[in-house]
Amino acid sequence: MKKQPSSTDNDPGPRLLKVNAYLEKNFPDFFAEARFQVGEDDYFLYSRFGQYLARSIEQKRAPRSKINRGFTVLNKMAAVSRKDPGVRSILVSGPLEYLLGAPRARAMAMKRLSPVAQGYLESLCE
Repeated sequence: MKKQPSSTDNDPGPRLLKVNAYLEKNFPDFFAEARFQVGEDDYFLYSRFGQYLARSIEQKRAPRSKINRGFTVLNKMAAVSRKDPGVRSILVSGPLEYLLGAPRARAMAMKRLSPVAQGYLESLCE
């Protein structure tokens, strides 16, 4: 019998390790609270991050540098998603959906997201 690999093709977790490390380094309070609430579920982690980023932009609660780092997280996810449809699903149905629902955040996203992430955002608009 062949031994099953520890991660399945549908599990984007290992592919998001670098993105998770960047998120934890730049948003330590958010990361700790979200991991406490949602555990190791990356879908809900990034969904909450999308809510957090959109709300921060709409309410003007975060400095520009922190917002730029938030878009860097999404751009890193978009880079990983080019090879992994699971990460693309997390990106599109999580953080990008929340940015789409916030007018100021959507306008800022169209300027700051990578072409790949912009394409995903535009596909949600259709």
